[in-house]
Amino acid sequence: MEVTPPPELADHEEHITKLENAMVNLSCELKALRAHMDCRFKEIETKIETESRSLRIELRAEFDAKLHEAVDKMHARMDAHHHLQIALQVAIFLALIALFAQR
Repeated sequence: MEVTPPPELADHEEHITKLENAMVNLSCELKALRAHMDCRFKEIETKIETESRSLRIELRAEFDAKLHEAVDKMHARMDAHHHLQIALQVAIFLALIALFAQR
């Protein structure tokens, strides 16, 4: 003797089966989405690292150029001051010679 469930319970079992299938499908889609997102994040991370490296190289080159420019200006100023000091020493030396020559 086979017991048949009431019609309202039969509908529930069919509904539960549909929900279980939907959950399995959703789980598969979620796994696929996770794999896709992981792949995209790795691509973005690689792109950021590459751009970061090129930006660092560019900034380093710009810094080196400005540093060399500043050092060259400093050397030019030091040369000018050196020439001025030599000129002052020669002028003082000549003034001392002239002073001793007058005596």
